Amino acid sequence: MGVGLAHVLSFQFYWLAVTVALLAWVIVLRRRIRASEERFRHMAQHDALTGLATRPVLQDRLTAGLEAAKRHHNGLALLMLDIDRFKDINDTRGQHAGDEVLRVTAERIVQAVRKSDTVARMGGDEFVVLLPDLIDPRAAESIAAKLVTMLSAPVPFAGRELLVSVSIGVCTASPGELDPDVLLRNADAALYLAKAQGRNCFEVFFIGTGEA
Repeated sequence: MGVGLAHVLSFQFYWLAVTVALLAWVIVLRRRIRASEERFRHMAQHDALTGLATRPVLQDRLTAGLEAAKRHHNGLALLMLDIDRFKDINDTRGQHAGDEVLRVTAERIVQAVRKSDTVARMGGDEFVVLLPDLIDPRAAESIAAKLVTMLSAPVPFAGRELLVSVSIGVCTASPGELDPDVLLRNADAALYLAKAQGRNCFEVFFIGTGEA
């Protein structure tokens, strides 16, 4: 009886150990799946080169920002930035130099704005900054001026300095005049006006006045 009982206990202990091991493996597997999902979600929401938000994230935050602006009767602004003659940098210095300019530009934009603002890379050398909760929408002009100055600093690369500058289109709107498509379209129009004015500057489009 003693031998038989020992055998049964040993068998039960074996299956208990197997069960515990399986449960532990399931927990580990779930954690790995969750980590993979978070990683893929982050990759989908952030640009691989700059780490900035992507276009879909900007659209979501713009929609949320517009709703908040309507509720709180605040203004809102969009800044659309484009690196001047970026193609020349790629053509003369190579893609690695262009990538470094994009990366450094992204870092400088993030440093220049508030943590509550959203900075997104729209593709190529185009960036957008969403400025929510503006009591005075025209305050976006001072931010645009600050960015023009900060982003005109040379970018170190391979022991040399790359000369850069940006053009910025600003679209500001007050409560009751907020529409995402109109904001983006007018910010883009203001950007092209800034380029037509000679680059390395910003132009502003005010919704409501119909003037740039």
